[in-house]
Amino acid sequence: MSDQELQELLPSAAAAVARDDGQAEGYLALLGGYDERDQPQVDRSLQTFLERLTRSAWERGWTPGDVVQHARRRLETGTEPLLLAVIASEHRAYQEIDPRWLDQLTDFDIAPPYAELRLTAWAADQRLGRYLALHTALTVAGFLQSLPGLARLFPLPGAPVRARAATSAVPNDKMLARIRALLAKAEATDFPDEAEALSGKAQELMAKFSLDQALVDADPGLDLPDDSGARRIWVETPYVSAKAQLVGAVASANRCRTVSMEQLAVVTIVGAELDLQLTELLSTSLLVQANRAMLAAGKHIGRYGESRTRSFRQSFLMAYAQRIGERLQATAEATQAAVPAEDAGRLLPVLSRREEQVEKLFTKLFPDTVTRRTRITNGAGWEAGLTAADQAQLQARPAVRR
Repeated sequence: MSDQELQELLPSAAAAVARDDGQAEGYLALLGGYDERDQPQVDRSLQTFLERLTRSAWERGWTPGDVVQHARRRLETGTEPLLLAVIASEHRAYQEIDPRWLDQLTDFDIAPPYAELRLTAWAADQRLGRYLALHTALTVAGFLQSLPGLARLFPLPGAPVRARAATSAVPNDKMLARIRALLAKAEATDFPDEAEALSGKAQELMAKFSLDQALVDADPGLDLPDDSGARRIWVETPYVSAKAQLVGAVASANRCRTVSMEQLAVVTIVGAELDLQLTELLSTSLLVQANRAMLAAGKHIGRYGESRTRSFRQSFLMAYAQRIGERLQATAEATQAAVPAEDAGRLLPVLSRREEQVEKLFTKLFPDTVTRRTRITNGAGWEAGLTAADQAQLQARPAVRR
């Protein structure tokens, strides 16, 4: 069989393995027969196929972080090492890569020089037999070729890297450390009131720091740079819509906008770079806290003994998101109101300009968004969620001196 004929076989084989239908074994047996005759050819063809699918994913708007996070929700854990090896191998071709893209690669310990994928050597390193190696390769291929399109957040790897507009709004390590420490304490405590008070304090620090940076940008001698961008947060199932509302509540309190894709369990946040980073920190922490509060509320049984746990928890999380959002918003507004009068006049034009920049990018990325309403189906869950969120004292505290 020629390389071209093998390449023509692989998409159907990958689709069959991804579906796990009756044709999968037949394709694996056929591929195994070719493998016995010319293993280097099969290795070479699979490498080419997997790298082509990976590039296609980038062109459809996916990033390395998106692909890995989605795979963790859809594939077995044993496939991730090969997926990471494929991503690394595919990056050998690029001379220029956007720094934000490189940050995602670094998160998965992928760094230059990028190693070329050789399936036989990879399988030996993983101590996998040949059948399992071929099966894993087709599983990863089937996953990659089924990915839908997403909004493209970063330039494609290989494209010329343009210097981003210089901005003073970069959180310093000391401030980030203080915020992370507060959130770590919030996640560690077993007391919901303490956890949410700590989260409120983190929001206060975030809001004050963001406003301080906006005042720096309000210097009449400086042009306000457009550093708006976007990030994705992949949430755990189930109750995706309710968790997306929680992320949206945090984003709104920090002058960001969100779009959720429930079928993929992903929320995209659009905002200024500093606000994005701070929103991601707090959202990630509050998702952990909300899940713990939901589980602590226990299961729910209807009056006739039927389980209503799912509707209870969905309503719980929606109520939690609403009330926490109200409290975070109040904290942010109080922090802004505490800005001295002599600075307020300089601050508002900067915030207005940033809002315009974020709105412009949001419209570009998501020109056809649809607003959906979620119906509350469990009153007990709603009340329990409000109660859990109400235990916090999130009102703004006196301005923090640094």
